[in-house]
Amino acid sequence: MEYLLAFGSTHRVLKAESVLKEKGVPFRLNPAPPSLAAYCDLVITVSADSLPDANAVLAAVKLKPKAVYKAEGGTYVKV
Repeated sequence: MEYLLAFGSTHRVLKAESVLKEKGVPFRLNPAPPSLAAYCDLVITVSADSLPDANAVLAAVKLKPKAVYKAEGGTYVKV
């Protein structure tokens, strides 16, 4: 299962990318699906296994996502 982290701005998502990369948390930077594009043009995708680490690393630098979604049957559900 994968989770999409939406940050609300390109600047914030690129900062999150830098922090996660520095701390070795596995992730992918992807264009936001059309249904989530209102939050940002880019999202960070992490696996269920990496989500706790990603949340902890981002919280430590006060860069929490605006919203987290999980992919469920072709749609995205806010968690």
